[in-house]
Amino acid sequence: MATSLPGFFPGLDERPASPCLSLYQETHRSYPDNRQDRLRYKNLVNALEESLQRKYPARDTLPLLEPFRALGDDDGFWNHTLDGLAVFGAEGVFRTYRFPHVPRELAVSADSFHTKPLLRVMQSTERFHLLCLTRQNIRLFDADRYAVDEIELPPDMPRNMLQVLGSETTGPEITIASFGSAGAGGVIRHGHSSKRDEEELDNEKFFRAVDTGVLERYSNPSGLPLMLAALPEHQGLFRKISRNASLLEAGISADPQSMTTEVLREKAWDVMAPVIAGRIRSAAEACAEAIASGMGTIDPEDAAVAAVGGRIARLLIDREKLIAGKVDPVTGTVEFVSLEDPTVDDVLDDIGEIVRQKGGEVLVLSSSEMPSMTGIAALYRY
Repeated sequence: MATSLPGFFPGLDERPASPCLSLYQETHRSYPDNRQDRLRYKNLVNALEESLQRKYPARDTLPLLEPFRALGDDDGFWNHTLDGLAVFGAEGVFRTYRFPHVPRELAVSADSFHTKPLLRVMQSTERFHLLCLTRQNIRLFDADRYAVDEIELPPDMPRNMLQVLGSETTGPEITIASFGSAGAGGVIRHGHSSKRDEEELDNEKFFRAVDTGVLERYSNPSGLPLMLAALPEHQGLFRKISRNASLLEAGISADPQSMTTEVLREKAWDVMAPVIAGRIRSAAEACAEAIASGMGTIDPEDAAVAAVGGRIARLLIDREKLIAGKVDPVTGTVEFVSLEDPTVDDVLDDIGEIVRQKGGEVLVLSSSEMPSMTGIAALYRY
C-alpha cells in the first residue's frame, strides 16, 4: 500500500507482534537525481535483514522482508517518488509513505514502529486546509509548508454554483419607487434590481452552501485551520456569512484560478508561517510554565511513567535528538542502550506513541523551538 501524505498512521499506532521494521531514506523526484534511490533502498533493506538476524537469530524473518524486497522491484513506485520515503513492516502490516521532506536515514527493527520523523510532517501544527473560492467553483487542498494536495470532493459536496442553484440563478425583481405624494401628482416608477444585486444574492447562496459543506465534512472532523484564497470582494462576503470557527483571519486576496499550484503553496505558506510560529511558541511557553510550577517535566524517565499513567496532556519532543532504548508500555520503565545498537527504537518516539494512544497531544519541534535540552518537555493533565 503506497500512501502520499497528508494522513495519519493507520495500522501503525497499534502494537503488532514484534519485530516492527522501520525504514527512512531520502528520495528524489526526477532523473538523474533519482538514479541511486533504489540502490540505496536495497542497501537499507539489507541492513534491516542484518539487524533482524542479530536480534532474532532463530526466527524465519524472510516473510517480513518479502514486501520490502518486492517494493524495491516496483518500477511504478520508484518513478513517482517525492523527497522522502518511510516504509514500515510487521506481521500483517506493510505501509509506505512518500512525503516532501528529507528525513534522517534509518533502518531499524524494534518492538514498535519509529514514527517520530513523520509526525513533524503530518502534525496539525503545520497542516491546514486551503479553500480556493471563485464565483463559479471551489477547490479544497490539504496543505503544509512543503505541498498543497488537492482533495477529491465527494459528489454531493457543493463544488460549483450550478450544482447549488441549478440552471436558474436569481432573476431580476421588480422594484417600486415613489417620488413625492401620489395625491399631489407624485410619480411612481417601476424598475428592476440591478445585475450586481442579483449576482450578490447568487454568490451568497453559493458561499453559504460551500461554508456548510467545508465545515461539516472537513473542518469539524479534522480541527485544521482553514485559509481562504479568493478575490477581495469574495473574501468579505464569505467571511460575513461563514460559521466556520477554523477560518483564519489572514488569507490570500487574489484570484486563485490565476495561480499555479506552486504559487498557491508559496503564498499560503507566507501567510501560515507566522501563524504556526506563534502557536509553537505558545505551546513551548505553556510547557515551560507548567514545568516551573511542578506540573510538567523535562526528564524522559519521569515522562515515560506519566505517559503510561495517562497524565500527559501535551508532549513536545525534539526531532533532532534520539535517545536509544525502549519504554515498557505497562510500567513506563525506560531501558537505555548504546547508541551504536541498531536494533532498538527511540525512547522519545516510544513516549510519544504512548501519549497519542492515551489521547494526549504530541508536537515534534526543532531543537531551537524546544523549551529544554533533554529532548522532551511534558505538560501534565493533573
